[in-house]
Amino acid sequence: MQSWADWLEQRLGYRLVTRHLRNRILPDGPSWAFTSASCLFWLLIIQCFTGLLLMATYSPSMTSAWASVHFIDQSSAGRFLRGVHHYASHAMIILFGIHVLRVLITGAYRAPRELVWITGLMLFPLVIIWTVTGNPLSASQKGIAQIQVEGNILAGTPVIGPFLQRVLFGGEEVGILTLTRLYFLHVGLLPLLIGGLTVVHLYQVLKHSPYQSPTEESPASGALTYWPYQSSRNMVTLALVMSIVGWLAWQYGAPLYAPADPDLVHTPRPEWYFRWLFELRRYFSGNTEFVATMVIPSAFLFGFMAVPFLDRFRSPWISTVCRVLVVAACAGGWGWLTALSYLQDWKDASYLAHEAEFEAISERALELAQTEPITEQGAVMLLRNDPQTQGPRLFARHCVSCHSHADPQGHGLVAAEPSAPNLYGIGTTDWIAGFLEPVRASSDSFFGKTKFREGDMVQHVTGLFSEAGEAGQEGLKQKLRSVAAALAAEAAIESPEAALVTAGREALTSSVGCTDCHRFHDQGELGSAPDLTGYGSANWLKQMIAKPTAERFYSDRNDRMPEFAADESHPELNLISPHELDLLVRWLRTPAPTKAP
Repeated sequence: MQSWADWLEQRLGYRLVTRHLRNRILPDGPSWAFTSASCLFWLLIIQCFTGLLLMATYSPSMTSAWASVHFIDQSSAGRFLRGVHHYASHAMIILFGIHVLRVLITGAYRAPRELVWITGLMLFPLVIIWTVTGNPLSASQKGIAQIQVEGNILAGTPVIGPFLQRVLFGGEEVGILTLTRLYFLHVGLLPLLIGGLTVVHLYQVLKHSPYQSPTEESPASGALTYWPYQSSRNMVTLALVMSIVGWLAWQYGAPLYAPADPDLVHTPRPEWYFRWLFELRRYFSGNTEFVATMVIPSAFLFGFMAVPFLDRFRSPWISTVCRVLVVAACAGGWGWLTALSYLQDWKDASYLAHEAEFEAISERALELAQTEPITEQGAVMLLRNDPQTQGPRLFARHCVSCHSHADPQGHGLVAAEPSAPNLYGIGTTDWIAGFLEPVRASSDSFFGKTKFREGDMVQHVTGLFSEAGEAGQEGLKQKLRSVAAALAAEAAIESPEAALVTAGREALTSSVGCTDCHRFHDQGELGSAPDLTGYGSANWLKQMIAKPTAERFYSDRNDRMPEFAADESHPELNLISPHELDLLVRWLRTPAPTKAP
């Protein structure tokens, strides 16, 4: 091993490079408290390395970024790699905070180490900005919403704010250039700034560290050398941190939220390390907001930078007390404001509901990405073309003022003042059977709040039960059940028994007398009541929603239902587009419960 090391030394002269580590001594001995600096350095290297690997697959475009990140997550290695990059960035911020407080409380900023302290403080906000610019690169709704808020905060800075926002966004608002700007900052400018400042910082650290003479085998003072005594502790700490980061990356991976879409309901919140600032903003408003977001943080930063110079004028005892108080105040203030911010959200039922919905939408986007192709229009179309996502929204926008879409337990979309049938389960045997039972037909879930409550339909069904008498009740129920099954077969949402459907079709056109008012294929006439041909099918529902006043449906007997898409030649003038109508109908015909949007 020694001969191999000598061979490398003759060709590379590496011992000259490692001399600083081998000859650096520790007057006060090694300490676990000193491991944070080395751990931060290696985390920086890991971030750069994992970032370079991710760049090989990532595509910085609003239409392709989400898809490229999702592609990375499809392999175990890619998912782990992105997870390490994500969690290591959070570990850096935590360790940086610990490191700054450790240097402050031990007074390690004193002359001649002023520049070590100042360059370290300058690195802290740069590392946070580095992390912030990486969050939106997945083009997820959460990341884009966060950068939109952060850009608006930046715009509130007097004089230069609007200019800085345009530089960040590539325009007045988040747009197609935003990811390109963020990508440049994240992988280009900020790594250069952080790398350059780190070199200056490390040079100052090494320059002002004590060393033994290269000819000495051990320090005359008896102090231990940095290598291997402190280095071994550094490696143990790094191994511990990376084991936690690695476990989180393997167990959970980095989160990927729904693709960015301005139509999505989302209440943006900053990451945990900015929660204190988010809470501080509550105490300022309008033109004074920049005081919380710019003035106070800058004052703290410059105040900390001035500590080495102010410390010269204090006695050692007063200096120690002041440092302890400052550390306690900063840690306590950060923790208090952060806790208040989370507490406010935990008590906000509306926010929690929106977050639960957003989580569900994000899970849905990931499900769709596994089965549906992502087109050149981008991953945003996964949800825009998904009936289960868009259907509840369209129903809430156009239908819930009159109709509910709620299961028997009341879960779903519930109208504040329902005045039309509950459409949950529309086209199924059970739903249709409700119109063929006198009590249910006149209930609020069906005709109870409409002008048809005492109309021909309810009177006819009531008459059938009266004529059947007690002895014929059960037989009539079975016959009407078969009629419901026959109409459910028209909707083709479920598959009733063939024999039941055949019996129902026969009863529908004969003994039950449906075709006295309704048309059913070649039986009956149009104009008196809705056509039962294809009842509940996709085409039937589209035509019904588009123009309920058509002869095929309610004609002049229509009860308040608007024409949503009556003008086929000018669809842009309609209340709902053909695409939206298709999504709404497909969702209505899905035999599954839904959550309120």
